[in-house]
Amino acid sequence: MAIKRDSLLEYIKELDHVFSRLIYRVRVLHNRYTADEITDTQFIVLRSLRKGPCNTSFLAHMLGVTLSAITALINRLYKMGLVNRERQEKDRRQVWISITPKGLQVLADVEERRNLLLAVYLSHVPEGKRQQLLDLLREASDLFEREDILQGDILDEEPGRGR
Repeated sequence: MAIKRDSLLEYIKELDHVFSRLIYRVRVLHNRYTADEITDTQFIVLRSLRKGPCNTSFLAHMLGVTLSAITALINRLYKMGLVNRERQEKDRRQVWISITPKGLQVLADVEERRNLLLAVYLSHVPEGKRQQLLDLLREASDLFEREDILQGDILDEEPGRGR
């Protein structure tokens, strides 16, 4: 059963509103209970760096910020001893950022507090619904990682129908 265009747009507006409220509240709680160590944005960068070193261009793109903004953020993390910067020999303009052992420890501590905080809230959701929520979020995450979906204008088609 296909959703009509107007119904889909109203649904999207409501979904966007609810999702934005959720993200905002998680960030507020994170900053309230962990800002003495690192901010939410610094947390996101350190979490990304745990996967391996990357350059400032990648981090700026990931966060949707300018190179100057990511440079300022990296400078703060560097002064805190949480990241290392390494210029590449072949191209001195390229700077690779990696997380330090101290950065890994701070990240682990913040993640533990953040997880406990989220557990306090999500413990009020029945277990079966928590699993449904996780399944739906995984499905949505997988869906939004698919580049092939952007090959057509969704609003020119009825949802659920291919080209």
